[in-house]
Amino acid sequence: MSFMKIDIVIAYVMILIGFLYWNLIFIGSFGLGVTIFTVVLCTLTIAYFKTSGIRQSKASLGFLALIALSALNFALFDAILIKALNFLFLTLCFVYWVCIYAGTRMENKISLYAVSDLIYQLFVIPFYNFTGCFKGIIQIFTKGKKGKEVLGGIAGILLFLPVLILVITLLANADAAFESLISKIQFSISDKALEYLWQIILGTPVAFYLYGLLYGNIYKRRPGNATTETVNTYIEVFRFSPALAVYSALTVLNLVYLTFFLVQASYLFSAFSDILPQNMTYAEYARRGFFELCAVSGINLAVITTAHLIVKRDRVKILQGETAVICVFTIALIATAMSKMGMYISYYGLTRPRVYTSWFMILLLFIFIIILIRQFRSFQGTRIAVVGGICLFMALCYSNPDGMIAKYNIERYQAGTLETLDIDSFYDLSDGAVPYIYELYQETEDNEMKGELKQAIMGLFDSNMSNHQSTFRDFNLQKYKADLIRKKI
Repeated sequence: MSFMKIDIVIAYVMILIGFLYWNLIFIGSFGLGVTIFTVVLCTLTIAYFKTSGIRQSKASLGFLALIALSALNFALFDAILIKALNFLFLTLCFVYWVCIYAGTRMENKISLYAVSDLIYQLFVIPFYNFTGCFKGIIQIFTKGKKGKEVLGGIAGILLFLPVLILVITLLANADAAFESLISKIQFSISDKALEYLWQIILGTPVAFYLYGLLYGNIYKRRPGNATTETVNTYIEVFRFSPALAVYSALTVLNLVYLTFFLVQASYLFSAFSDILPQNMTYAEYARRGFFELCAVSGINLAVITTAHLIVKRDRVKILQGETAVICVFTIALIATAMSKMGMYISYYGLTRPRVYTSWFMILLLFIFIIILIRQFRSFQGTRIAVVGGICLFMALCYSNPDGMIAKYNIERYQAGTLETLDIDSFYDLSDGAVPYIYELYQETEDNEMKGELKQAIMGLFDSNMSNHQSTFRDFNLQKYKADLIRKKI
């Protein structure tokens, strides 16, 4: 590995980035710290790439805007589950943005090869260049005699450190005066300093990983030559199954689905008429439909993927026809499951699981519609699926689901279309629900309900921030507004 001056500077700065990763990002809140870290990391990446002579394209600018949109969410909203998923999404976006920025994609568009790009960028390039940060750091010590001596001294201290700790421990146990001296030294070192030291230690692998990702993409330093041709070569290895065997299996599977729909027609489609099957509650009816949906949709996606992967490419129209039939069956089941969920919500109101389930159903429906249309028309289905999936996820992130749940249930209760208001369920929501709960708290004249609503508002704070001292890293706008409301009551 060869290093320019900028590579050495970035190697040192990356140690700071690794430290900030653990210092700014608190997993229990995923607040403003994530936004700040993202801004710092992206700014460093742009500076590094620009100094190395790499300019951004329209595609990389588009992904940078998506990263900014994703990162901003952490400073605005409080739903921890969605923010945890968004953090994973943000990580993938950053890795793929680096790939686009450096021009190391297999194709200059979003296609199925993007999966190979992500795998390569996540696991191959960073670890192939994992030692690059360390090698960059020691460059200034290896160019001169004095530098080598300093490096040797540091290495000697690090190697001797375990022995030094052991000797100090034994001497402290042997003499009370020496033990008192060591205790005073330990007392003078603040817990914060030890915390920072621990964050530097944990941040070092993060620094090495990120440096390996950036350095490897800038200098195209990677094992082998990952191209569409090499990926296609690997895929061809899996295409071992005769077409007749796969088509026969798909036909049998479709016949099973057809029989299932014929036998279960009255049960599956009763939701369209708002009719509840006998001996079932609305909860049982909707939940059972959802698990059927997940199982069948998962199986069908796996079957479609496997069939298109392993079948030899002859009589493709038969494969397209079989795939289309599977998609139709799956779409029909999704539609009935969505109607079941609609029936469930109309009787019992909204909860987090019901909102997330409904969102997941819409995502599945969108994917299978694309797969179905793709069997008859040639278009960039992968690009539409990815862009649509991203839009749906961003809509979920910015829709304030917890606030929507509280607002919907309260309005339904006030309108008389919801028999009871489950105030206990408000404890499961984030601070995004507090303004709507507080609005009902101000309007209601029922003292018992007012007390329960107050407990719910204060209970959200207690459950969210227990055993943790809040700092600017945990800040988000919804939490800030909720805290102002808590001070009023």
